[in-house]
Amino acid sequence: FIAEERGLTPAERGSATHLVLQYLDFQNPDVAAQTAALAQRGLLTSQQAQAVDLPALSRLLASPLAEEIRRSPRCLREYRFTLLVPAREYDPRASGEDAVLLQGVADLCFQTPRGLAIVDFKTDRVFTPEEIAARAQLYRPQLEAYSQALEKILGMPVAERILYFFHTGQAVSSAGES
Repeated sequence: FIAEERGLTPAERGSATHLVLQYLDFQNPDVAAQTAALAQRGLLTSQQAQAVDLPALSRLLASPLAEEIRRSPRCLREYRFTLLVPAREYDPRASGEDAVLLQGVADLCFQTPRGLAIVDFKTDRVFTPEEIAARAQLYRPQLEAYSQALEKILGMPVAERILYFFHTGQAVSSAGES
C-alpha cells in the first residue's frame, strides 16, 4: 500500500522495464499494447505497467539493434548461467586449484553470422557522451564475464558486447575477444 502511494523507485522501474523486455515481441511495434497485455496476464502489476518508459521501448524497437535481433536465427533472453572458472582469471594471487563460481543473467544474447552478440539493457539516467562512456567502462567487466561464460556454455565465440542505454537510446558496442 505504501509503495503504491510513493510510486516505484528507479530500481523498481528498471526491473519493470526488464520484465517487459523478457516478453517483448520485437516484431510488434505496439509497445503500449504489449505492456498492457503483460499486465492483463498478471506478469506486471498495473503500477509497473504505468512506470515503464513506453517511448524508450518504442525507440529500441525502431533501432538498428532491434533489426539485428529480428534477423537472428537464435535469441536467448534472461539467460541464467553458472560456470566454475579458475580463480586466477580474476586474481593472479590465487592458487592453481582454486575456482570461482561465476553466476549471472544475460539480458539478451543472439546469434549473428560472426558469433554471439550479448546485450545488456541499462536504465541508468545518463545524459552526456562522457557519462555514457564512463558507465560503459564501469559495466565492461560484467560483459567480459558474461562473454567468457556464454562462449564456454554455448560453444560459440562472442563477436560483440552491447550496452543499450534506454535513457538516450544509444547502443555502445565492443568487439568480443576470443
